[in-house]
Amino acid sequence: MERLRCEDPQDSDIDEIMIQANGRQVWPFSGFFSIGAGLEVPVGVDFAFNGEVTVVLFDQENIGSDDDLGGVIISEGDTNGPERFDIAGDDFHYVLTYRVKVVD
Repeated sequence: MERLRCEDPQDSDIDEIMIQANGRQVWPFSGFFSIGAGLEVPVGVDFAFNGEVTVVLFDQENIGSDDDLGGVIISEGDTNGPERFDIAGDDFHYVLTYRVKVVD
């Protein structure tokens, strides 16, 4: 994963974001990252997978469980360059940029 852009946070100003790949937190390595509208941050996370991987964005909540904002299923066949994927709902919008690399 290369970068994450917040077009519109779910909360009023700032979201506390975390990314999971196949149910394991991969960014940030622990805790959450604060991000607001119009901000783009480098993610810079590489991880190996076979077949496909499910990447999900979460917003931390102080009360109750964290909000699953949705995500993308990335296939090992998606090797034609950087891909942009919109993770959006009624009240939020993020753009995740990623690249699949074949490793021999």
